Amino acid sequence: MQRRPYTKADKPSTLICSNPKCDNVSSKLYIVENKIIEALKIWLENYKVDYEIKDNSNTENNKLIEKSIATTKKELEKENAKLDKIYDFLENGIYSKDEFISRSKTIKDNIVNLENKLKEYNSLLQKTTEIQNEKETMIPKLENIIDLYNKLETAEDKNILLKSIITKVTYLKTEKAIKKDANPTNFELHIYPKI
Repeated sequence: MQRRPYTKADKPSTLICSNPKCDNVSSKLYIVENKIIEALKIWLENYKVDYEIKDNSNTENNKLIEKSIATTKKELEKENAKLDKIYDFLENGIYSKDEFISRSKTIKDNIVNLENKLKEYNSLLQKTTEIQNEKETMIPKLENIIDLYNKLETAEDKNILLKSIITKVTYLKTEKAIKKDANPTNFELHIYPKI
């Protein structure tokens, strides 16, 4: 779909399909734009409610992850201390070479597992923090877009503004609205936000 501007001032731009074989029916662009902005307003309200609910659960999740990181670090310290001890046992003759090799292999395997677990926890914490930061910036960004959109004069500026928050919008209209009682908003929009 693309914008079709008219040279006459009294005729508003329309949204049309450039493919002549397309069955998609055109609409006045301002109607489609208004529906997108309405959808963004609804999404913003739902997002605010969802954010408040999930914010508490994300904080709890982060605390659990941080606790798991601390526990894993302590376990890692214990395993490293055990490894130091078995070296002492070997040097003092308490362990034979075979006992030392067997025991050190087990401890080193535990250390590797704990280090991998620690990497996973740190990665998970980083992801949840990034998501949290993105959510915190999303609400003001959406509010700003909704406030600014109708104040912009050029289609290019409006497009840039929408693309900062939306990946794409699909439009489908199958019925023409040429009769007096026809509904000009009888189309479907699917909005794909970037979050």
